[in-house]
Amino acid sequence: MLRCCALIALLILVGLTTFQAHAERRVALVIGNSQYREIPTLKNPDKDAENVSRTFRLAGFEVFAAKDLTKLQFEERFRNYLAAADGADLAVVYYSGHGFQIGGENFLIPVDASLKDAADMEVQAIKVDDILRQLRSRSKVQMIILDACRNDPFPRKDYWLRDQLIVAGGGGLAQVTGSQNTLIAFATEPGAVAYDGSGDLSPFSSSFSRRALTPDQEIRSVMAAVRRDVVKATNGKQVPWENSSLIDDVVLMRGAEEPAPSPLDAEQGQQTAERGIQVADAAEAIGSLDIRVPLGVGPVPLKLELPAKDASVSLKLASYPATGTLSLPDRVLSPQSSLTTAEVDKLRYEPQIGSVAPVEVGIEIRAGSAAKRSTMQLSPSVDPCDQAAGEPLDLQGVVSGRLPNEIGGGAVEACEAAVKSYPDIARFRYELGRALLASGRIDEARNVIQEAADKGHVRAVYELGYIAASGMSAAPDLTKANSLYAQASDKGDPYGMTALGRALFDGVGVQRDTGKGLDLLLQAAAMGHVDATKDLAVIFKEGRNGVPADPARALAFLRAGIDRQEAYSMAILGLSPKRSEKTVPVCKPKVVTKVVTKIKVVRTPAPKAPPPVTKIPAKRIPNGTGSASWRGNGGDHPEPRGGGSDSGSTDGDSTGSTDSGSTDSGSTDTGSTGSTDSGSTDTGSTGSTDSGSTGSSDSGGTDTGSTGGSDGIR
Repeated sequence: MLRCCALIALLILVGLTTFQAHAERRVALVIGNSQYREIPTLKNPDKDAENVSRTFRLAGFEVFAAKDLTKLQFEERFRNYLAAADGADLAVVYYSGHGFQIGGENFLIPVDASLKDAADMEVQAIKVDDILRQLRSRSKVQMIILDACRNDPFPRKDYWLRDQLIVAGGGGLAQVTGSQNTLIAFATEPGAVAYDGSGDLSPFSSSFSRRALTPDQEIRSVMAAVRRDVVKATNGKQVPWENSSLIDDVVLMRGAEEPAPSPLDAEQGQQTAERGIQVADAAEAIGSLDIRVPLGVGPVPLKLELPAKDASVSLKLASYPATGTLSLPDRVLSPQSSLTTAEVDKLRYEPQIGSVAPVEVGIEIRAGSAAKRSTMQLSPSVDPCDQAAGEPLDLQGVVSGRLPNEIGGGAVEACEAAVKSYPDIARFRYELGRALLASGRIDEARNVIQEAADKGHVRAVYELGYIAASGMSAAPDLTKANSLYAQASDKGDPYGMTALGRALFDGVGVQRDTGKGLDLLLQAAAMGHVDATKDLAVIFKEGRNGVPADPARALAFLRAGIDRQEAYSMAILGLSPKRSEKTVPVCKPKVVTKVVTKIKVVRTPAPKAPPPVTKIPAKRIPNGTGSASWRGNGGDHPEPRGGGSDSGSTDGDSTGSTDSGSTDSGSTDTGSTGSTDSGSTDTGSTGSTDSGSTGSSDSGGTDTGSTGGSDGIR
């Protein structure tokens, strides 16, 4: 019995040791917004971001650092960060810049925000709750650190939030409550204002960067020390604050894990010259390396085989890669880490998602008094499967993605190879499913997509819902579809949010809940999903299900769609019979004044019977963010892939896409782009009168000749 208990205890100890031997995944997003365009700039946030980024790197985090982000840039960087944070032990967001509260909601302000209209907050600012919701669905422990809380610099104070027009009051940020294992820290107490300080760094970031590097210090003790520092530095005017529901200890800076120095054996009689040769050989071997490292498959072993195996040889990181992380199986390396020759063979590198630029790693090699520095190059590469079948806005993806009708030949083979090489990467199974769907192999596709969903790929869950709703291989099942959409939405997937939001808003296959449906659409729009922005524009344009019509609010979402090059939003704005006085300049039309001195009348024969109309699937207009247009008709019964609408079709309640403003001598421009001229019509059938504006865009700068219907795609 005692032997049995001892054996069990030994197994438990081995299990714990094995668990602890794995390197923690810790990821930080650090943003400093200083150079605002519409409001006063801030002097410290860019320097704060540099300092805090360096701190997290020294602590062994993978750091996504960014400065002066616009709204669209934030969406892209945040999506890349979320893909890296998927399954992380600790996910941190640090923000320095303008931020304030409205109606108990905290907002971070991108550098291009103007907030001149009541609807602008929803499309121009970043809601802290949205950030926290995404982190909760991906990581074990979450931390949000806000060095914001400056006075509200915008003259306007009333903004739309969901179904209420809220008046902003007071300064600072509101208190945020997190779920279990969350810490939310503020540079100052709720409702108060943070100060820039007199130096290059804010009092808060200066103290945090220093205190966070205290070895083996738990984060709540770190924040208490930061609070003491800031109170002292500001004479009590600023009191940092945090709200914690942590149940696990969080230590940012582990105690140094330097390898023990290798003793020199005097009896070996090794000469300094011989050591110098070993060092030179090792440096040459490292300097000749240019290693290709696949993106999005986890830490990749570099398999360095140094010619020097002598225990007297040691290595130290002389320069850390600009992006990505270096690690050993048991720990993440920091810029100050050292290695033994035995550890070099186990060195790994994980590229940063969103960056494919080559990076350099400097290594200093030393043996006794001989030392030499060498640099190797690591080149991230995108797998052919991701290139061929990656999907837009996939928060577990690594590329901007392709629409279903853009997936071409060879995608199935590329993804089959990726699944074989990386059987545990669920993303490749999902992309194989997309490629199979595009080639018409629906049953095979459904099975592979189910496997991807079982392995934890969230977009695959949404896709199963779409298959159920569309009735590709069985009768449509909207109840099952909405259940799957809800699962994807709960995991933060913008496609799932949009699909479930539509169903709830209109009561399709589920009991109607207009408020929740509207909120989900707003969340998806905040993630950059252009279908959600389009849906919201239509809702506010017409007024639906108790939501009153609000043309200004509709225009704000149309602008958001145009910013993302979403063709349908452009068509809605361009074809609206009653345009708002607020136009969105996309390109400035060239005004040509031409005086007509002669009119030549040319008699034309009677028109012949028109030839039969051939239905041509609409081609998708390229989208700057890789986002797709609304799949299906009205969102109630999505079309299967490949069932394209013609170029004159309408989508949901939105207006069509024919060229209503420019009819030219008996012909209609049904699919052209960039040639709409709603300000001048060639009124004669003779074709001889030239108004001087042919080929220019209309006064709103909108391309209204693009199609509004979707080609059986999202």
